[in-house]
Amino acid sequence: MIGILFLIVIVVWFTAAVMLSKRIPHWVGMTKHTTAISVLVFPLVLTAPIADDLIGRWQFNRLCDREAVVMLSPDWVKVTAARDNDGPISEIDGYVIPIRVQRVEFVDANTGKPFLTAKAFHTYGGFLFGRLGLGLGQSTSCWPKDLTKVMNDLDIDQLLKQGK
Repeated sequence: MIGILFLIVIVVWFTAAVMLSKRIPHWVGMTKHTTAISVLVFPLVLTAPIADDLIGRWQFNRLCDREAVVMLSPDWVKVTAARDNDGPISEIDGYVIPIRVQRVEFVDANTGKPFLTAKAFHTYGGFLFGRLGLGLGQSTSCWPKDLTKVMNDLDIDQLLKQGK
């Protein structure tokens, strides 16, 4: 049933995009080359509802590639006990879609200095997928690729037990 509704919505939007594309040149007062302008405007009108998601996902992936990394202090070898010092998940500005950042931090229990930090990013998507619920509440997340390996190599569970 959802598939049928989805197909109906696609057909309705395609029809609306065709009609809007035909009318836009007249609305802006163009009298020449209206057919050519309509053909050029059609892909823009057709993709407009998901443009924020397309652009936002591209921005999200670039952010993940650039900032979802593990940072390990040179003093990590001296750590004998650790505490978890994670911060709250917060929204970050400057992106087309809402993106939240989650900071993971472990501090040396003896000195209070961080020795392992990492960032993870989360998003529900743009207007259609995030706000209208077409993503069905699914979020997309990115974590540093080597976070689990680094934490296992450090035996972070044992360090946390020592830090209690």
